[in-house]
Amino acid sequence: MRLALASALLLAGGMAGYSQGTIVYSRMPLNVVPPQLPWDAEGYRAIPALGPGDAGSVAVDINGDGQDDYMFTWGMDFGMSCLGDNKAAGYFITPWEGPWAKAVPANSLVGPSMSPVLWIGNQDSPFGFGLSSWRAIGDPDFRGIGEFAGVESAYAGLQLQINGNTHYGWIRLGAPLPFLNGGWIYDFAYETRPGVPILAGAIPEPSSLALLVAGGMLFVWFRRKRNERRG
Repeated sequence: MRLALASALLLAGGMAGYSQGTIVYSRMPLNVVPPQLPWDAEGYRAIPALGPGDAGSVAVDINGDGQDDYMFTWGMDFGMSCLGDNKAAGYFITPWEGPWAKAVPANSLVGPSMSPVLWIGNQDSPFGFGLSSWRAIGDPDFRGIGEFAGVESAYAGLQLQINGNTHYGWIRLGAPLPFLNGGWIYDFAYETRPGVPILAGAIPEPSSLALLVAGGMLFVWFRRKRNERRG
């Protein structure tokens, strides 16, 4: 019992230095309940209904201040727009085409330098970014175009302007069925410290207090078990 308690306390102390308490993490609400497709159970479905001409959109407030930061649309394709002075990591294939959002792998650093991609805002692209589209003619792989096309889950890098300061974050998206010209929006997070990079997919780790509480609960459980054996 003493060993178990000591281990829990040691774990709490050891984790304190790695706690990422400056990261705020949120999940998108489920909008199809019960789920009809596998991804409905994990995120917000952003695909057109089967009716002709149907399209939709949803705005996302990353830092929870009541101000929408990004808009996601689907219908003719699956795309995102940066609202206000916010930006996203993307690239232009040609000067006259709109940009495509970069699908950032997990644990990639999202920060000031995103070379070879750029931080692009609505001043640079008033019509937004492409995430995926199935309008390529003669697509032999039936995958569509865009880095999120045919991908169940990947990250988009975000650059947020909060109270005049630059913050970095990520949002996890996927378009596993690109021929539907839509996808799913799963979750997102941002770093509350201005100018500090964030790893794609990083979420807050348990605090020392939470681990101490867990250690206390473990102590009570072992003591109860010991008393049961004695009884």
